[in-house]
Amino acid sequence: MKGSLLLFLMLWLFWSLLTGFDPEEMIAGSVVSAVISIVVGYGFLREHKAKYVKGFLFFMIYIPYYLYQELVSHAQVIFSVITGRISPGIFEVSHSHTHEWGITMLSNSITMTPGTLTLEAEPEKLYIHCLNSPKDKNQITKKFERLLKRVWD
Repeated sequence: MKGSLLLFLMLWLFWSLLTGFDPEEMIAGSVVSAVISIVVGYGFLREHKAKYVKGFLFFMIYIPYYLYQELVSHAQVIFSVITGRISPGIFEVSHSHTHEWGITMLSNSITMTPGTLTLEAEPEKLYIHCLNSPKDKNQITKKFERLLKRVWD
């Protein structure tokens, strides 16, 4: 319960800093923060409550990092399409996540990045389709796995 309350306060403060302190924004921010803390809070609080704040902060760091990777991937796909250098492939990549949310977030991050698609996610490996197969197949997961490991595992 304390963790959900802490999550609510952190989200509400973040909302308020971004939108201002108008009464309408404060009410909307409290409703959105309450819904998110109820739904998402259990994913962070399920096992290790001591790592909750650290995990939340690393998740907040992960968001701009993911957006940066998204932009880089868009540029790579555009370059590949313009130059015609496309070498698609399907391959298996191992990962070290043990938490279900970490595996889900990793596979979704790969899928949402242009040029890649997670076909299947298993406890120790992912099957990925890639527009341009890299020489080091693990580099696709490594760029996301560093931060996501600190959030959930």
